[in-house]
Amino acid sequence: MNCFSHGFRFLDDAYFLVGTAVPDWLAMIDRKVRVRERSATKHLDASDPALQQLASGIVQHHREDALFHTGEEFVSMNLQLALVLRNMLGDDAGFRPHFVAHIVIEMLLDSVVASQIPQSLDRYYHVIGQVDPMAVQQCVNQIASQPTVNLAGFFPKFLQEAYLYDYFEDSGVLYRVNRILRGVGLNPLPEFAVDWIAQARDAVNSSSDLLLAPVLQAPSIQRLSSGTDESHELRTPRA
Repeated sequence: MNCFSHGFRFLDDAYFLVGTAVPDWLAMIDRKVRVRERSATKHLDASDPALQQLASGIVQHHREDALFHTGEEFVSMNLQLALVLRNMLGDDAGFRPHFVAHIVIEMLLDSVVASQIPQSLDRYYHVIGQVDPMAVQQCVNQIASQPTVNLAGFFPKFLQEAYLYDYFEDSGVLYRVNRILRGVGLNPLPEFAVDWIAQARDAVNSSSDLLLAPVLQAPSIQRLSSGTDESHELRTPRA
């Protein structure tokens, strides 16, 4: 899942929320740095509340990804959309369709969730803006396989660029996908792929509840530690 779909249920705890996004952020800005579930688990009882909550969020991220990426709906949708994209691109498809379908589903799911919970994306950015970036980086460096010096400086860029809002428009998704493809050395999608993104959006809109079901049915690290059981109800948009 992408960072907003990981975090929308945890807007009441800034450091836990940030923890759910840290693995994805590091993959963008510092690919050699890894925060693995096993390492984060060692800090679930840390005396430092920021470290404890950040580690809990990282564990939450990894457990949700394991459930989401093996979920029947995601696996089926990813395959179907990849086949459509491969047919659309023809000989230019290469090995991109499956990878692209994966990340597009996740981007579109973020937009669906944000649309179903009014002001949630605004609040997401607001809450992240309340944390101390250097404190986050110091906590991450206690968990990570090797230290990062890039995470603290990423925060103002993340808040200013606010790229999650781009996912509401098909052209915005295309722009963000092509940035990722260029970043990993692959050719960008052609402009006409925006039609495929529109088809993908329809599929995600109609099946968002099934996509999220494996994750929402599992208990969260936050609820187990706090003893609360608060959740947001998601509704599949009507056509």
